[in-house]
Amino acid sequence: MPPSVFISYSRREAPFVDAFLEALEDSDVQVWVDYCSLVPAMPWWDQILDGIQGSDVFLLVISRESLASKTVEQEYRYALEQKKRIILVIFEAVPLPHALQDCEWIDFRGSFGRRRRQLLRQLDKPVKQPPAPQKGFKTSFIVWTAAVVAMLAVLISIPAWWTIYIPILLVPLPFRILRRDFHYYRVRFAVLTLPVVLLLSEVFFLSYPVIQPFSFFCLTVSLVVSPVLLILLATTGMRLWGKPTASTPRFAHPHHPKVKEPVPVRFYIEHAPEDKKYADAIAKGLKKNGHPQVLSAEEAQADFVLISRYKNSTLINAEKRVVYPILIQDTPVTDAMIRRIQWIDFRRGIRNLDSLGQLLPEPAKLLRALGVAPLSQQNLYPRIIQIFDYYLVLLGFFSVSAWLPLMIELGPQFFELPNTRYFLGINAVLSALILLIVYYARRALVNRVGRLASLGRLVGSIAWIGFLGFAQFFFILNSVVDATLLAGAVSPGAEQDMRGSVVLIFPIAYVLGLILIGFFSIWNWGDLTRWFPSRGQRRGT
Repeated sequence: MPPSVFISYSRREAPFVDAFLEALEDSDVQVWVDYCSLVPAMPWWDQILDGIQGSDVFLLVISRESLASKTVEQEYRYALEQKKRIILVIFEAVPLPHALQDCEWIDFRGSFGRRRRQLLRQLDKPVKQPPAPQKGFKTSFIVWTAAVVAMLAVLISIPAWWTIYIPILLVPLPFRILRRDFHYYRVRFAVLTLPVVLLLSEVFFLSYPVIQPFSFFCLTVSLVVSPVLLILLATTGMRLWGKPTASTPRFAHPHHPKVKEPVPVRFYIEHAPEDKKYADAIAKGLKKNGHPQVLSAEEAQADFVLISRYKNSTLINAEKRVVYPILIQDTPVTDAMIRRIQWIDFRRGIRNLDSLGQLLPEPAKLLRALGVAPLSQQNLYPRIIQIFDYYLVLLGFFSVSAWLPLMIELGPQFFELPNTRYFLGINAVLSALILLIVYYARRALVNRVGRLASLGRLVGSIAWIGFLGFAQFFFILNSVVDATLLAGAVSPGAEQDMRGSVVLIFPIAYVLGLILIGFFSIWNWGDLTRWFPSRGQRRGT
């Protein structure tokens, strides 16, 4: 039987530790890691010391952040005092403190599968090794592959650079992959939309026979490169490599314990008044499984704390009471007690309520099944909110970026038209108003704060964006026709005269986006309505 292990790490390496933990457990290794092993209502530090004492091997994940962590230092010094066998898991090659210079080590910067097998062999039998690497760059084949494919994506995205957001997100991506610090969801958005934008660009370039073949080539290649890059970025290998913001988040797997009649547990939900809709939905799911709701933490056997922009701390003592933080929105969490214990992650929407209700009498099993590492600031929302966010961002960029190809094509002719200043001034005002509404609507949407943070006002903001965008479209259209006549015939060999057609991008995106959003809103109505804050409600239920 493999020896039991204790994993010491910093939160910065949580995606790596998650995948590392899964690999060890799949190999039947008994693992103690804080966010899966800490039990509510007991002093957390005493549990950590007991975990170190009860483990055969102390695995220390080496990185800049872990060696700078006071808690990690206390853990490995205690392991040294207890004369535990220490194996360094090299996540980053950095200078080691003197106390760790002679420890065993395994370099996980390369092939994870091969290093995992090496670790399993080494757990059974210690080996003599030279000093651990303390400098140099090294990574896995999957990371190099993702960087190369990202570079190819940059090259084929050139015809789409007029959108502004495509080059902003994709041009630095190969280097950011190697540095572990790209933003996964923003990059995914750019990669997902790249073929669509290239298709639109192909239409625009029909007037230019010199450029059109290259545009068509980029479009064709993007149909392969975009899905391949999306798959690579979501692989376990990239999770093992990236920082939390650069990794696909780990959510609890759908769990079906099939407990027909769980022992009733009195519960209390502490929440901000603005989060009452979330609290009501969770309470409804728990009551469905026979658990009574009480009005104070003192009466409860289990306390839930909803974490959001409106509340990121609690006065409930997690070392004396059974406390479950439930993350419903990304927000910086400064409460040290909450950061030490495992969370239930509802950022993507309320899921697994039946499992939560059935496992509530058994805290250890509940957290093992549904809990996740306490990470925030990953910019996660319910899917329908993310769709609204993408939609607003696209409308904002398209309202401005369309002017770049338009002025390249017909700029001199626009200045030959009568009332040029009036034309440019009106369009500048309309574009500025669209951007202003997009900015405030999106800020209210993703942060759940401000006067626009309601479904009705969001719909109203989108309506105003549409009104201004279509007004601008019809205002520009006549001028585009006149400017095209002044420009004369298209280049010989051009398939069609598509000059100025870029002005169609905003109305097309607006209408198609509305159709998609309407469909997904009906499909995800509960997540959509819960997301917007309640007003004028009492704190706690």
